[in-house]
Amino acid sequence: MGKDFANLKMFVLIFILIILGNLNYHIIGASSFEKNDISHLLSFNSFDLEFNETNAYDHISTQLGFGFRVPGNSAHTNCSNWIISQIQSTTSLVSTHEFTIQKEGEPSYNCQNILGKINPDRENIVIFGAHWDSRNVSEKALTNREKPIPGANDGGSGVGVLIELARVLSLYQSNLDSQIWFLFIDAEDQGYTQGMYGIQGWDYCEGSRVFVEDIDDFYDSSSESFECFILLDMVGGTNLEFIKESRSDDDLHESIFNEGRALGYNQSFPGEAKTMAIKDDHLAFMNIGMPVIDLIIDFIYGEWTYHHTISDDLSNIDSESLKITGRTLESFIKNYYSIGTEQNWRDEFPKWLYISLFVGSGLLLVIVGIVLKKRIWPGNSILK
Repeated sequence: MGKDFANLKMFVLIFILIILGNLNYHIIGASSFEKNDISHLLSFNSFDLEFNETNAYDHISTQLGFGFRVPGNSAHTNCSNWIISQIQSTTSLVSTHEFTIQKEGEPSYNCQNILGKINPDRENIVIFGAHWDSRNVSEKALTNREKPIPGANDGGSGVGVLIELARVLSLYQSNLDSQIWFLFIDAEDQGYTQGMYGIQGWDYCEGSRVFVEDIDDFYDSSSESFECFILLDMVGGTNLEFIKESRSDDDLHESIFNEGRALGYNQSFPGEAKTMAIKDDHLAFMNIGMPVIDLIIDFIYGEWTYHHTISDDLSNIDSESLKITGRTLESFIKNYYSIGTEQNWRDEFPKWLYISLFVGSGLLLVIVGIVLKKRIWPGNSILK
């Protein structure tokens, strides 16, 4: 019995040391990963980044100069042609995705998603997306609710940032190990809110759903794979503060928010961000298994109060917000997708493994305790 007891004690001691060693390894690993997050983020500071907020602001102004970018009118066509011309000068390959929307008893509308690619020969794909149509009604306004919105922030800001981001990353493309897609999404903002459709019978996010249905036409699934989809929606308003969209990927959210905070943008990327569920273009990509994030503000209760009103104009756009958004995303791409980088925004040791390790260790210790008690006090019940 004495020898058995000594062996059992040795087994328990070794088991505990193994568990503690594993915990120590993973905890230290997690801590160093977090530290690496900060140290690698600081490898690109604000002086190393090329994103120009003035360019992005001018792109918003140009869009508003066309008029209301509503499917079916000339401003919509002119804006589409302009977006294509802009990204043709910075990306390697430009495609258009033509589709038609017709609801029962209503006219048919021609719509167009626009896609520009950097590094189309790379295997992995990161997608940036923003919608470029503007809403056909201003249902949140106190008067003139039938009037279209200018769409400076809601539509225009995401497009402005994407066009400038395409310029910046095109200068750096030889250093990137992934494709970067810039997807300009049509027919996003015509759904039903507060008793009014943008266009009669339409849902929100029509264009992204159709694009996802046809996505096989734009990549080779046998040799290419998607890393993530990053949506920009209302990123240029005053007092920029992003929420945590509840369907967004946790690791992607934390990595981009950490990127912003490392650049000093703590107010825009709060550590305890408000969580909200938003119906937006990212959901179509999430539904095909892609990690997604919706970079969006609280446009319902937040400080930027011009959503779906005629006051969504240039006077309520802040160039600093454009800079915060653009430089954060530029830094994210350079830090995580530069050739030779060892950084991975995915959590390498998921939280559920921590929980399993603790629970499994506890169960094994209980089993050891039962065996030990039976060996030392044969015939005694464990319940006594």
